[in-house]
Amino acid sequence: MDENIKKLKDEFLLYLYEISKIKMVSYITTFVQGEDALMLRLLMNGPMAPKDLSDELKITKGRVTAIINKLKYKNYIETKENKSDRRSIIVNLSEYGKQMFEIKLNIADEYFNQVFTVLGEEDAINLIEQIANLLNKVKEAGL
Repeated sequence: MDENIKKLKDEFLLYLYEISKIKMVSYITTFVQGEDALMLRLLMNGPMAPKDLSDELKITKGRVTAIINKLKYKNYIETKENKSDRRSIIVNLSEYGKQMFEIKLNIADEYFNQVFTVLGEEDAINLIEQIANLLNKVKEAGL
C-alpha cells in the first residue's frame, strides 16, 4: 500500500475512533440500530408491518420480533391485526411511546444545537457538504 494512503487511512481511523468517544455521537448512534431505530421508523413512516421494518432496518425478522416484544412490554408500541394479511400484524407507536421518543429526540436536538453553535454556520455547512460528498462517492463506488 502506498505510504501516503496508509497514513491517510490511519488518520481516518483515528478520527473515527475519536468521534465515537464524543458524548453526542454515542447518544445519537442509538437512532440507527435497535429499539430507537425501530421507533424512529415508526415515527417517520407511521404504522408498519414487521417485514417492512425488517427490510428498512436491514435486520432479521426474528430481531424485529424481539425488539417489538421489548417495546410492547414497555408500552412504547401497539400492535394490531393486519387487515390485508391476517397472518401479520401492524406496529405503531403508542401515545406513551411517542412522548418518550420525543424526549430522546429533544435531547439529540440539543446536542446538535450545541455542536452547530460551536462550529458556526459556515463550518457546519462545510461539514454537511463534505459528509454528503463522502456518501455520494461511497454509494457511486458501491461500497
